[in-house]
Amino acid sequence: MTLPAIKHRLISGFSIAGVLFAAFFFLPDAGIPFVLAALAALMTLEFYQLMTAGGVANFRVYGTLGAVALVFVTWCAGVRGDRGTWDAVVLFLVTIGIFLRQFPQKDNPHPLRTIGGTLFGILYVGLLWNFLTKLLLFGRPPDFAASIYWPGRWLLLYAVFAAKFTDIGAYLVGCAMGRHKLIPRISPGKSWEGVFGGLFVGTLAGTWLVWGLRDVFAPLGLTWPRAIPLGLVLSVCAVVGDLTESLFKRAANVKDSGGVVPGMGGTLDVLDSILFTAPAAYLFLRLVA
Repeated sequence: MTLPAIKHRLISGFSIAGVLFAAFFFLPDAGIPFVLAALAALMTLEFYQLMTAGGVANFRVYGTLGAVALVFVTWCAGVRGDRGTWDAVVLFLVTIGIFLRQFPQKDNPHPLRTIGGTLFGILYVGLLWNFLTKLLLFGRPPDFAASIYWPGRWLLLYAVFAAKFTDIGAYLVGCAMGRHKLIPRISPGKSWEGVFGGLFVGTLAGTWLVWGLRDVFAPLGLTWPRAIPLGLVLSVCAVVGDLTESLFKRAANVKDSGGVVPGMGGTLDVLDSILFTAPAAYLFLRLVA
């Protein structure tokens, strides 16, 4: 790829990261779920477009509403201090609703594909993306105006940091040195050199962030020596997320999930790696920190 194209891609990537940072750290409390829900809706719609291109019928409007409902219900329950299983309630109701939506269809020869495809979109995008909501609620102070910095937000920043620098490292190293193909049937452009470059850059960037903000991360149980294995795990998750979406695009025979981001494709193309790193960061908070 040419240098101008790489520069254009990097500018778009850093711009999106900056918007996310500003939204999650400085946006008024009431606006955060709307940002999360809007991104969830865009990614879910793009995923269902991939399924339609691959010949799998789906209830994309219903599935998208389900993903959005997960975000709002989880956020509203968390703000009230309820850490219950409201997201499970939403998933149950959405599942029942999909069955009811399918019953009256008379001209669908593959109802199992339609039901399974719609449910999978909610799980792949809605369920995984909702871990960002859970992270942003983790350790949230009762008085939002008193402090906009709390544990979940910093771990989310770390997860996004590790994911995007893994993407950047894999892309740059792969373009410059890629010789040995990773999995050509899934993504012909990805190489082993790019993967190892991404793991190194993502882990290094995450460790540098933790070291630079050690006063913030140390109380969370995240020191820079611990950031090395955790950063490696998050970088692996980022690579898996990227390959997963590549598999979907290959099955649908399309290059990008959309065209809303200049030089990078769709929203899902940009945020696919975060779908996997955010749950890993949340599990670190719940099980280790």
